Amino acid sequence: MPGRDYDAIIVGASFAGLAVARGLSGRVLLLDRNEVGAVQTSACGTPLWVPQALGVADSVLQVHDKLSVRSPKRTVTYDLSAVPFCTFDYRRFCEGLLGQARARFLRVAVTGVEEDAVLTSEGRFTAPVIVDCSGWRGALVNDGAPTSPGRGHFSFGLETKTDLSDEGLSFWLDGSLIPRGLGWIFPVGKGSLIGLGSYVGLSKLKPALERFLRDRGAEATTYHGTYFPHRLFRPTAGRLFAVGDAAGQCLPLTAEGIRPALYFGVECGRIVQQIFDGRLGLLDGLERYRALVDRHRHAYRILRAAQWVAEHAPTGWFVALTGLAGRRPVLPRWWPRYGWFGRFDPDPAIVA
Repeated sequence: MPGRDYDAIIVGASFAGLAVARGLSGRVLLLDRNEVGAVQTSACGTPLWVPQALGVADSVLQVHDKLSVRSPKRTVTYDLSAVPFCTFDYRRFCEGLLGQARARFLRVAVTGVEEDAVLTSEGRFTAPVIVDCSGWRGALVNDGAPTSPGRGHFSFGLETKTDLSDEGLSFWLDGSLIPRGLGWIFPVGKGSLIGLGSYVGLSKLKPALERFLRDRGAEATTYHGTYFPHRLFRPTAGRLFAVGDAAGQCLPLTAEGIRPALYFGVECGRIVQQIFDGRLGLLDGLERYRALVDRHRHAYRILRAAQWVAEHAPTGWFVALTGLAGRRPVLPRWWPRYGWFGRFDPDPAIVA
């Protein structure tokens, strides 16, 4: 086996970990218990500019310039043409990012962390810089302790792939189907991903999802579900950087976790590279990353407040609010700002 001493170790090889790794030119070790792109837990929807900026536009399955918010009595349609959305193939997206990275990938189970080392099923690996991108259950940022998805901090989503192809990109608000939550349909070229999400972390969603599918005339294939945080956690822990769900960077209300994981991953990678180059010390790099995350806390608070309204307001009232938000001149004032949130410009030499 190659050497066990590295400049940086990244734990977790999904969106956040790959975004960090692709920007680094030192001796970098990327660890995950699964093969890259093998375990999809996301609906894989994001603004079209994201895969384009990262050089993985060939992963795009379908582009969407409209979004419908549906309820039993009303449908509101948003014009997304200013910042189109897309759905993409998870494996192709992740493998494309891995192909741009100079890191060594190793499939192992991570069991813990020491001062400057990561403990794995294949032994101990050391590095002065360690980045936890292993998700909210992360063995590193949580010191190896089991994490409970308390209702105050986590949502839960359950999803399945179907053959449905004529509904368009849409969110569904129906308190009789799922109180304090929402449904979604994400077309992915051939078929659609259909799911339900609970803002308060209710996980027994399969009966409601099966009813939702029957109402749409769709049939389930395999299911996948997961908890995800909807408020920021600490971005560093001791000498560790935390990115993505390990730092609670999933956006409240919309539950969009891909874009913030990529954005903070790219920015964390830039900071780590400055540490490699001797332009920053490790402690200075940790402080710079904390400050970066803190600059975005106001935006997260706004989205968390909007989620609270979605959780507690009667469905009809909330749909009326979404209707106002979808009209001119309101829509052009907020949608481009949200759609370009976290915009990054990766190193063109890496994308090329």
